[in-house]
Amino acid sequence: MKLLRLTFFTVATTACVVFAQDEERRAPPVEIPDFSNLDEYIYEPKSTVVMGFRYISGAKTSFFGQGKVPSPEILGALSGANLQRLYHNGGVQPDGRVVARLDAAGNAILDPQGSAAAFDPIAPDGRTNTWNYSDVSQLSTNGYVRFDNYSAEVIDTGTRKAASPSSAGMDIAMSRDMGKIFGGRLPWTLTAGMSINDIAANINEPVRARITTVSDYFSLFGQVVPDAPYSSPSSSTTSLLDASGNPLINEDGSAGSVTIDTSVFLGNEPAGRTSSIATDTTSVNNRWKLKGAYYTFRVGPTLLIPFTTRFRATVSAGAAVVYSGSNYTVTQTFEAPLGADITDTSTNSANKLLPGFYADASLQFDLTDRSGFYAGAVMQSAGGYTQSIDTANAHYSTKIDLANQSGLRAGMSIRF
Repeated sequence: MKLLRLTFFTVATTACVVFAQDEERRAPPVEIPDFSNLDEYIYEPKSTVVMGFRYISGAKTSFFGQGKVPSPEILGALSGANLQRLYHNGGVQPDGRVVARLDAAGNAILDPQGSAAAFDPIAPDGRTNTWNYSDVSQLSTNGYVRFDNYSAEVIDTGTRKAASPSSAGMDIAMSRDMGKIFGGRLPWTLTAGMSINDIAANINEPVRARITTVSDYFSLFGQVVPDAPYSSPSSSTTSLLDASGNPLINEDGSAGSVTIDTSVFLGNEPAGRTSSIATDTTSVNNRWKLKGAYYTFRVGPTLLIPFTTRFRATVSAGAAVVYSGSNYTVTQTFEAPLGADITDTSTNSANKLLPGFYADASLQFDLTDRSGFYAGAVMQSAGGYTQSIDTANAHYSTKIDLANQSGLRAGMSIRF
């Protein structure tokens, strides 16, 4: 029994010694990482988008050139009977009088369809019953009617200037953080943006012009012409009366009447023609109109100057490219002495690409780490271009100057 207890004690002691030596040979336990400094793993936004508007001064424009307002009517030949002649204050047409076609016995001959009597133009007698005039001033004291055609030539050499009004347009830009400068004190970004603004200019002024009037005279053969405006052939209807002065009644119950031809005959070709030229600054009025828009694409560095954690200033400058599209219209209006105004309109469209530069400065306040508002001033300059109209009746140009523009910008920013 003593031997058994001794053996058990020996085995236990040996096991403890072996276990202790094994513990000493084991590797130290793995330490748990320290997660207390988690800021090192949070993503910091590197890009910023700004969206807002630019309110910038308009383009400076100037207008110049010459043109002409042709007569809308084609002047007929001076000689030749029964021709169509159109004037600005009337017209003379071939004679419309006809006579019934008769056979040898004096009976009316029917037309080829056999439904009505046939008629033939009367033998020419130097007169026409188809004409019209518009104003009493066309009647001369010696028994003639004057018909006029007008045309004008703009000979004004002056230049008119107008500034397109300031316009507010969309503005969008994107910036990318590029690091810090000046010893790590000031951050800077690379910025690219685009904005759009309108071009609008309008001038309406009288111009110096040379007015040409061509007049044809037609004889009335001593007749008295009705008051203007008058158009021949003309007729009047008179009620039929009985001996007591009462209206006669037809069998169908309608009042009896008779139609009388009151046409006044006019010579069917001019008796004479005159031409006169006068120069004034009141008869022709020009309207120059320019309408369009331009895109400004810009890229350059932006310097950020922080005042507090949420309030800072930004200053940016760089290169710009302006893409401009404009529609140029000139309307020449001649106020004719008699008749309606004569108008000629010409137009031209153009697109230009202009290099330039920009600069802006803004103040920005961040509402959160990701969004904020900004407001500031802008300046840009992109030179100018000339747009011309060159047609048969118009030779006009306009100069559009997009240099030295300034204004304001405002909007919101988003960082991501």
